[in-house]
Amino acid sequence: MYFLSVHVDGDCSLSKSTENNESKIIISNIYNIVNGTNSMIGYSIGSSINDIYRKDFNTIRFSKGKYADMFAGTKTGHNIMKSIIETGGIPMYPFIAYNGGESYFIMHFERLSMMHNIDLIEKNNKIKYYDYITVKSGDGIMDISRQLNREISLLNLTVTEKKVIQEAFNNGYLDWPRTTNLDDIAKKFSISKPTALFHIRNAERKILSGLISK
Repeated sequence: MYFLSVHVDGDCSLSKSTENNESKIIISNIYNIVNGTNSMIGYSIGSSINDIYRKDFNTIRFSKGKYADMFAGTKTGHNIMKSIIETGGIPMYPFIAYNGGESYFIMHFERLSMMHNIDLIEKNNKIKYYDYITVKSGDGIMDISRQLNREISLLNLTVTEKKVIQEAFNNGYLDWPRTTNLDDIAKKFSISKPTALFHIRNAERKILSGLISK
């Protein structure tokens, strides 16, 4: 099996809504209906899909939330979903749109079908880059799926909480023994030690609440 990640320049409403800002569009499901039209459901994180960028949606409805706006609708696609279907690929969600680009993740059983998928995508899109890895077991697929869904599990974190917990994780604050301390993290963000600890504890609580049933 092969896990393919394809990253394309975007000029549709999803990628344009994220251009030049830190917002993201998380597509949790999308499928081709007919004649290049896709039905989808997703989440807008950081900013809403502006009216000016809704031109290629045939229908769209929103449900606003504290951390993200959920949207569902139908829109004109650019043949990526069609290419996945035609080559026997399996979409691995979520797909992500960010800063003027879009990322697609696809599983193929054969290398030949994967390369054909890339060729079809390239006919209608400008590919920034693509990469693939060989997956040898179901455990490998589960690990990939878990990593892809990390964005959804972090939806309810604030921007500051994400940055602080990422800093803590990357630099060993969560390791034992610790290789960095709270002073270092606080200085990194020009905040006090209690504030840094507050953000870390909040982030940990939110992440764990999504993993542990009440």
